Amino acid sequence: MDANQTHPAIQPLPFDASGLRGLSERLMLSHHQNNYGGAVTRLRAIRAQLAALDWASAPGYVINGLKREELVAANSMNLHELFFSCLGGDGKLAPGGLSVALARDFGSVEAWHAQFVALSMAMRGGSGWALLALSDRENRLFNHWAADHTHVPAGSTLILALDMYEHSYHLDFGADPKAYVAACMDNLHWPRISERYAAAVESATHTLAVGAEACAAEPGVVLIDVRRKGAYERGTEVIKGATWRDPERVDEWAGEVAGKEVVVYCIYGHEVGQSTAARLRDAGVSARFLTGGIDQWKAAGRPVQPK
Repeated sequence: MDANQTHPAIQPLPFDASGLRGLSERLMLSHHQNNYGGAVTRLRAIRAQLAALDWASAPGYVINGLKREELVAANSMNLHELFFSCLGGDGKLAPGGLSVALARDFGSVEAWHAQFVALSMAMRGGSGWALLALSDRENRLFNHWAADHTHVPAGSTLILALDMYEHSYHLDFGADPKAYVAACMDNLHWPRISERYAAAVESATHTLAVGAEACAAEPGVVLIDVRRKGAYERGTEVIKGATWRDPERVDEWAGEVAGKEVVVYCIYGHEVGQSTAARLRDAGVSARFLTGGIDQWKAAGRPVQPK
């Protein structure tokens, strides 16, 4: 077994523990050192026992027990690292790929926020994690309930995690997590969260890419501009022959292009175009996204027209 797997290192907090609004330095350091640090230490000990195990002669209950506890400790480590990485920001989500996805999958960013907070508060008095995850199978975001460290959703990439175990808030807030949840939402580091979402979308959709030259050479391709509404309204041109459709409402207009070869594009060919192509594919539409978006298309001198 690789030494880095047997002895994972405790990662430092990605923010200044004294700089969060409404969350004390004492709470953050205790959480990091005792709960997260304890999970990493426990994982090291479990993996050391697994490395020394005689697998041929070990009783099944020993193997089951060690592998179960390895899963709990490893997920605790990973979920805590995700949780900490989500904090340290100003709590403000800028318009972009993730805001489009939240509006598309929950109706609005505000509706997602209300649902996520309600899910978190539903776990008060118990334990668990509130999770935002991108489903690889359904190409959409879901809020997930996880009662413990073994309930991570299968076939999904975790985007955001909020620790709802009582140890995460009791030093500051006692048994009432309402102010803790509000403070966490106010300290979300959306740029890091958005980067994680963008990477997940790119990984899931890279096979759907088509270059400008190949796109221009294909007869009968339906070009659809899926720049988010604000970006489209600020622009003055579209790729020649393209029509705009709101990416937040893709499920509503997907049926209009059924049976057609579709290429969608956004500004730079990142997660808005990528995720829209994936959602169209889920609806049975043969869709791809344009690499480089309209930005590279125009830079190459390819034809555009006024809106």
